[in-house]
Amino acid sequence: MNKLVKLSLAVLLLASVIAWYQPNLIYNTKDIHDFAAKFPALVSFFKWFHAGKATNSKVEDASSKDGSPELAEPTRIFTKEELAKYKGENGGDIYLALMGRVFDVTRGRDYYGPGGGYSFFSGVDGSRAFVTGDFKPEGLIDDITGLGSQDYIGLRDWLDFYMKDYQYIGLFYDADGKTTEYYHDAKQWIKEASNYKEDEDLFKEKFPMCNIEYKPEEGSRVWCSTKSGGIQRDWVGFPRSLYSADSKNIRCACAQETDLNDSLLKEYPNCPKDATSCMLPK
Repeated sequence: MNKLVKLSLAVLLLASVIAWYQPNLIYNTKDIHDFAAKFPALVSFFKWFHAGKATNSKVEDASSKDGSPELAEPTRIFTKEELAKYKGENGGDIYLALMGRVFDVTRGRDYYGPGGGYSFFSGVDGSRAFVTGDFKPEGLIDDITGLGSQDYIGLRDWLDFYMKDYQYIGLFYDADGKTTEYYHDAKQWIKEASNYKEDEDLFKEKFPMCNIEYKPEEGSRVWCSTKSGGIQRDWVGFPRSLYSADSKNIRCACAQETDLNDSLLKEYPNCPKDATSCMLPK
């Protein structure tokens, strides 16, 4: 709403209330302030009035020209050793890092805490695994060089998710106290990948990512649902390994029955063709 209109409404509302209840306060600004503070509705109104400009600024700062999220940098920094302390053991906090950014995911303890389906992401920067699906220790690394356009867009989407759903609390630094090299390079890679955004979005809608969980004693399980991959739809789909010509990696995708013969798709071994959930070999 226009700031001038807001100001007019604020003055009119306050003047009307004071004139009705305490007309003798009209000429004393301090008393007016104290009087207004007694009414929650007025307090809420003035918070809304003052929030207008700040909210607009936040929206402008929240996105960049290349489509990747711009985050206000916190001051806390984490080394590999320090980040490893936050895995939720003994009821402690749970942090994870993605492309050099550290997020507090404690409220998602059922998923990220000990025994949870995503516990392997806790206490590390496992950026590469977010798009490769390699959840073994050697795959949970911050090195995201050499990925394809789809993978960088996938990382950007994951970063969007954590920025919106969890608290961004710090930066992941290397042993020398410097931001990892990928922290600076990733922005350029995402920018280049965003040139293909429209095609990638259509591709993602056609082949949404699977839900994935990993347990050391059982291995990985992939499954499809009407919301997997963050794509709301009226079909579930069947898990298939998906290969993209511009990517060296294979990811799990949910495919409709009409697309199962696509040359980019491959069935998982020992998984029925019509299954919506598959266990992957260890």
